Amino acid sequence: MLKTFLKNTALFLLLICSFSSLAEETLSPKQLLQEMKKASDQLNYEFSFIQTTPSNMDSLRYRHFKADGKTYAQLVTLDGAQQEIVQRDNLISYFQANYQPFTINSEGIIDNLPPLLQSNFNALEKYYDFVYIGRNRVADRVVQTIRILPKDDFRYQYLAFIDEENHLLLRSDMLDSDGNLLDQFRVVNLYIGDGLSGLVEYLNHVTVPPLLLDKKANKTPSFSWQPGWLPKGFKLVNRSIETDSGEKIESQLYSDGLFSFTLYVSAKIADTDKQDNTWRQGAYTIYSESVDNKEVTIIGQVPISTAKRIVQDIKLRK
Repeated sequence: MLKTFLKNTALFLLLICSFSSLAEETLSPKQLLQEMKKASDQLNYEFSFIQTTPSNMDSLRYRHFKADGKTYAQLVTLDGAQQEIVQRDNLISYFQANYQPFTINSEGIIDNLPPLLQSNFNALEKYYDFVYIGRNRVADRVVQTIRILPKDDFRYQYLAFIDEENHLLLRSDMLDSDGNLLDQFRVVNLYIGDGLSGLVEYLNHVTVPPLLLDKKANKTPSFSWQPGWLPKGFKLVNRSIETDSGEKIESQLYSDGLFSFTLYVSAKIADTDKQDNTWRQGAYTIYSESVDNKEVTIIGQVPISTAKRIVQDIKLRK
């Protein structure tokens, strides 16, 4: 009788576990990504992570806490000179060595964190396929892996490793079309819970640096140029005019919600037609070319072939 009871109990528990696992697996890749975004916004947590590119590696710590409907967060470097970014709801303050502290209005900290955490996956699915790969392990936790594949050849791809239990993003790999690693975010230590309540008191006692004026509030003069071609989904996010050594530089920032690039147009500075004006540093491509006596430069997270086509199709109004 006892053996039969134990056997039936074990079978019952096995079925419950199997059902729970099956229920988890029935989430589509898109739903898993949406749960990841929701978890990163709503949970109270702390993680240490490493950000790696082919030429550099940084270690940082991120803390996130919700209290009274407000978001508090802190991002701090763990090696070298200390740099800190803190969030008090919609105020983001920067504290960096050799720079005057400042504050901006923003919905959250984006520096050094994967853009996946801020992405709109309903919009992205027009230009990317979300493919379930399977289970893996990151930071001694079981994760589910999603590949985010572009539907064209004009942008990069991502691998997202999502905690199976709490849906936090524990690792992301940005890859080129050949599968080469361009940028990696990888959590090495994770804590989830309300033990971070002291973060609120600490941040509320930090002096808020001066708030920078929002340049978007000022009317920007119309530019005499615009891209003639862009990969589908890339939209204008911001534009500005800066001055460097007396020379006016016009810039336009574009993003598809996952990757971004900036176009710069200035007076032609040298005869560069015969030079190699292409560089790639990790995920960032830099390409410059003279177009109708103007110097056009692109810096961003796009393949070299895409960068060249964008620059070469710039339309200048005379």
